[in-house]
Amino acid sequence: MAAGDAATVMGAMLVYLASRNQPLMGNAKRRKLAGWIGAILLIAGLVLLLASMRPANAVFTAITLDMLVWSVAPLAAAWWCRPQEEQP
Repeated sequence: MAAGDAATVMGAMLVYLASRNQPLMGNAKRRKLAGWIGAILLIAGLVLLLASMRPANAVFTAITLDMLVWSVAPLAAAWWCRPQEEQP
């Protein structure tokens, strides 16, 4: 179950990094690669979760982990990339 959770979280993070609206990864080729690897990891994570839980629980867990990452990652990226004059 931990492998499925880890794959899902890493996949969601890579899908976030593939977005044009995030400030962390500027190169278009790297963003495209991150998107494909992220999608593969999301599928692999769901398959691993399905192998260890009932289907409804596995889908709920995967979607909850995705939403958690996609809610926290933009805030963390904005904090990480804030201008120097705003840093303490």
